[in-house]
Amino acid sequence: MKNLVFSVSDSSDAKLTANILDDGEFAKKGIRRPAVVVCPGGGYTMISKNEGEPVALAFAAKGYHTFVLEYSVKIDHPFPTALKELARAMSIIRQNAEDWLLDSDNIAVIGFSAGGNLALSLGVYFNQPLLTDEMGLTKDQTRPNHIILGYPAVSLIPQNRKTPEFVLEMMEQGLIPDFRGPSIQEIMIGHENITQEEAASLNLIPKIHEKVPRTFVWGTYEDSLIPPTDLLGLATALHSVHVPCELHLFEKGPHGMSLCDENTKSEAEIKGLSIPYWLPLSLEWLKQGMAERTQKS
Repeated sequence: MKNLVFSVSDSSDAKLTANILDDGEFAKKGIRRPAVVVCPGGGYTMISKNEGEPVALAFAAKGYHTFVLEYSVKIDHPFPTALKELARAMSIIRQNAEDWLLDSDNIAVIGFSAGGNLALSLGVYFNQPLLTDEMGLTKDQTRPNHIILGYPAVSLIPQNRKTPEFVLEMMEQGLIPDFRGPSIQEIMIGHENITQEEAASLNLIPKIHEKVPRTFVWGTYEDSLIPPTDLLGLATALHSVHVPCELHLFEKGPHGMSLCDENTKSEAEIKGLSIPYWLPLSLEWLKQGMAERTQKS
């Protein structure tokens, strides 16, 4: 495996870490591999480690070239800063596809929580002037072929105005990231005390259009940050414009479970949960997309 790092910003430390698998042997030699670009979550305040490299390694084990985007965060990097960094990352990947034996027509973007917001934003804006005119990139350079979203922040409508005491205690103990300070909406707008109109402008569900790539969505019924209604609303919006979508809503489990395995969570946290099935389900879904492409060609 070859490990490479690319800068994706002229004004921050945002970077794309590439894990390029070696060429195969014998019958597998010269085969172009699919790729995944992982966008970890973190509320646009930090980059989750659990949702980055472990996810990339899980897909690498299945034959994917993998990339992890560490995008710009915090209130001094409002929307569309991270989106432009992801678009630049996609253009870098496609620019090097020949050298890396990478199938440029089989690139999935995977996002968790705020990273899910970022991944879906690329699916929404890839053909908009925000990227095509301002960055000089074509839609073919930046469009994902597939999108995978884990407990994505899509509507950005706050569910709890007051942070529960048990969450504050976990923050104090360093068990979860400290999200006190500007909200995710304020970070994306770029200032505090935003208006209702500014908050509403961040909701991605009304922005779904027929050119959004096929999408795989998963989350949990018990998630206190991303309600099931957001996932259902997204799936409904995709269905209304005939964008293929697969939705999995697991009953048990909190927000931020990533792979839900021993590499990312404690044994007590993952005990009895069916969340880990999202990974094999998404891999089969990706194969379905490739099979459909082959049939059409």
